[in-house]
Amino acid sequence: MAVFTAIATAIVGATTLTGVLATIATSVIAGGLAYGTARALGVFKPPSFDQGTDPGTSIQLPPATDNKLPVLYGQAFTSGPIFDAAISNENKTMTYCIALSEETQTGTFSCSEIFMNDVKLVFSGNTVVSHVDPNQSTDSNYNGNVRVNIYQGGSSGSDVIFPSFGTGSSTAATSIVPHWGVNHTANNMVFAVLQIDYDAENGLTGLPQMTFKMNNTLNNPGDVLYDYLTSDRYGAGLSTSQIDITSITGTANTAMKGYSDELVSYTNASNVSTTLKRYQINGMVSTFDTCSTNIDKICQSAGTFFSFNVKEGKFKAIPNRALSTAEKANCLVYNDDNIVSKIDISSTELYALYNGVEVEFMDQQRKDQTNTVKITTPAGDRNPNEPDNVLNYKLDMINDNVRAEILANIDLNQSRVGTVVQFVTDYSGIQSDVGDVIKVTNELYNWTDKLFRVMRVTELQDDTGMITARISAIEYSDDYYTHPILTETPDLGVIDLPRIPIIGSIPIPLAFSTTGYANVPSLANSYKNVITNDTLKVFGAGAQLENAGLSNTSMSSGTTYRDLITPEVYDISGVDIGDYTFTGVGNLGGVLPVGGYDTAFRNNVSIQFANATHSSTQNIGGGGVSFINIDGAPPQLTDSKKVSLDPTSYSLPADMKPITATARLQGYSTLDDDTANGFPRSIGNMAYEMKRITKGEK
Repeated sequence: MAVFTAIATAIVGATTLTGVLATIATSVIAGGLAYGTARALGVFKPPSFDQGTDPGTSIQLPPATDNKLPVLYGQAFTSGPIFDAAISNENKTMTYCIALSEETQTGTFSCSEIFMNDVKLVFSGNTVVSHVDPNQSTDSNYNGNVRVNIYQGGSSGSDVIFPSFGTGSSTAATSIVPHWGVNHTANNMVFAVLQIDYDAENGLTGLPQMTFKMNNTLNNPGDVLYDYLTSDRYGAGLSTSQIDITSITGTANTAMKGYSDELVSYTNASNVSTTLKRYQINGMVSTFDTCSTNIDKICQSAGTFFSFNVKEGKFKAIPNRALSTAEKANCLVYNDDNIVSKIDISSTELYALYNGVEVEFMDQQRKDQTNTVKITTPAGDRNPNEPDNVLNYKLDMINDNVRAEILANIDLNQSRVGTVVQFVTDYSGIQSDVGDVIKVTNELYNWTDKLFRVMRVTELQDDTGMITARISAIEYSDDYYTHPILTETPDLGVIDLPRIPIIGSIPIPLAFSTTGYANVPSLANSYKNVITNDTLKVFGAGAQLENAGLSNTSMSSGTTYRDLITPEVYDISGVDIGDYTFTGVGNLGGVLPVGGYDTAFRNNVSIQFANATHSSTQNIGGGGVSFINIDGAPPQLTDSKKVSLDPTSYSLPADMKPITATARLQGYSTLDDDTANGFPRSIGNMAYEMKRITKGEK
């Protein structure tokens, strides 16, 4: 086997091609590519924007068994899942436990500010004495009724990080949460314990949205990447022998850490020229994402390529930076002596060329709310007749506009003028690693020691045992890394939106009278220009139940209906009485077997009714779709049925009311399973919804 195929095969696999020339190709490509650079290389991944909420990041979530803890690096405004709660003091005090982050292997956590809804809390020790609203007005309504302790790594008094030692209570969490004992250690977790005394007059009747300004001293991108790569609890779980540690945590500017620590000039929000470290990680790593995705996010936020050095068998980091004169002089040279193929050249066509970048980031000046930086190519630098073409993407681990603009400038410059070359070299080509800068000399293209950065190296072995290497590289220029002096976005403070004046009642025409709506203001259930929901419910949509993005990839073969998801129970107390439509959909996955296959799909819902003395559960099932002995492409699966929430429809007493609805999706499949190659027997992309029927009710 070729020199490093044995090592690389374990990472990326080998493919054998048969024909005139049989080859084994093992390819290594840089990860952590910026989006414009990836597009230029033909490995473009569409920019990702969160659709809905990613559980476990920076919002407050109710208790659930599928919650996961995020990992906080640097500074970020965050909350997290509620993982325990208790009531005490004659039902007057609620205690909530909120998980804020996994505890990282190194780094010290602290909390500098705490917000309740949109007001900043002011503490004496762990007790709130006042709060400051967005208009900078101070109020003491919460005085003594809210208490907060934050812990790192455990629940003992010595684990308290807020309030800091010497300024207030350092009480163990086991002494605060009523039912906690010695076994409630909360190891390796950063969490808050919040106590609220009931005070209806001042709005303290439940848990509001809490936001914590947290800081982890572990923020250098090299240290962050090393921590994530080596953690077997929340990271990739690699051993140190699998990592080129110097390339990641070394202090020279050739290493990720050293280059990130270099100072760059900028103008701060006070219009003063100063410096900051080139790159810093400030944000949350979601443990819902794959390790590969999170490594990409960390590297993209630090302008760094991530690769596997197949000769050493180690993962390494390569900062995307300008080379020194000495480094350029020592670059490997490729010319007619060692290039054994034609040179393929590609560049982006005019109508696909980017001339603008809009990058979303979490702005620390706005409590980590989304902000955008926009970089455009000057009109004088565009090609004739070049249309506007803007690339949009998001940097999850950046929370200041200065660093976001540095990265956006590099990406835009590199994607515009980057010529991509590909050629095959003799055996000597395996010396080049992903991230190296090389020189290419070719008389046809009038190149003499033209610089390119290697982005992919593919080892080839033909049927005679000859080893060659295919190299893909992108044009290098010092100009990619120059950018103007940047200015920090100022804190805009409170944005006061204009109030819409009340212009009187606007009731629904013909809602309550066959002659008009003159009687609406006199309704018993109306208040000034507001008609209460109970009065309007006959026109409302009623309860809406839905879930989506569901999947079952562990189906056994058979023709017996099985639950495809864990049944979901919804509280529908107070729901409008009437008819609803319950619809479920799903898509089959697997491999077509010889001789055909069977599949079926159905949804059902169980409605629990109750009055003061009795309860009854009604199962609405049956129906569904089934396909027997088919041999074509799998069909989409869908089932829809009518559900009544009227107890008299089931011969139940009229005073019974619907209390809960339990939704189920069931099915079976005899498709073949090929999980090893990414085609498991499954039903995926499942969703269901229950909607109120407002027309046609009887």
